Amino acid sequence: MSILKASMGNAVRRKWKFALVVFVFGVALAVLTNVYDVAGVADRMAAMGEEVGSGATPPSEEQVGTIVRSGGLLFLFGTLALFFVFGSLLFAFLMPGGMVANERGNTAIMLWAQHPMPLTSFYMRRYLGVQTVTLAAMLVFGLVLSVAALPVEAAVTGIGGVVSVCLDGMLACAVSFAISAHGIRRAAFFGVVFYLASGVSAEVLSLAEQSTSAIAALARGVLPFLLFPVGAIEEAVGGFESGVTWDWGATGMVLYHFALWTGIAWLGLRRIERWPLKL
Repeated sequence: MSILKASMGNAVRRKWKFALVVFVFGVALAVLTNVYDVAGVADRMAAMGEEVGSGATPPSEEQVGTIVRSGGLLFLFGTLALFFVFGSLLFAFLMPGGMVANERGNTAIMLWAQHPMPLTSFYMRRYLGVQTVTLAAMLVFGLVLSVAALPVEAAVTGIGGVVSVCLDGMLACAVSFAISAHGIRRAAFFGVVFYLASGVSAEVLSLAEQSTSAIAALARGVLPFLLFPVGAIEEAVGGFESGVTWDWGATGMVLYHFALWTGIAWLGLRRIERWPLKL
């Protein structure tokens, strides 16, 4: 059996239960949003809340019951959406499973070092197998999310939504593998921290867009090349929508990040190839 097929099989055996849990949350979200008009419920609840909050007339029992039921529905929607979206991303970060760092820490890497193939090539082939499984899982997650009748402001529909989910997951896997390739354990944890920090930094950058200071201008020019490109992915896949011009700049930014993290992983593997064990 080739290294690629073996790594794919191992990845499936390790993470199929996690993937199944995420899939179940996604199916539940799709069923809920197609059975109930979540956006309409949110609008009606907001209007009723304003009416009750005005104090013009005391709320009736029917209004209170409607607000409670609507609140419960929206809470269920938010919970399912959170667990599915974050779970799918966490799944991608966990896929490499500390492939390099853990094996280096428990000296299992010395078994692979005796193989005639260089360690760098060996681990890159295993990573390709893991990335293939990640793509397949994210494709399923994306298809599930695309059939959910989400509110307009959170809608992920059509091929663009599916591609967006796949790109997010594959890049998350690349980040986690690159961290592990430098011998750092708990790569998934640091990957999630990086993702969340990127989101916060992107929000700060959007608030500082009107600033004319040199520091703000430098941050706007440099940070997009370092942060997780959630915005660039959304802009790139927007070209799949009818009548939307393809954003080649955003596409180039997404490709750059894949190349960046692949290069970081390669450099880490080259260093570990020279010193497989910690001295």
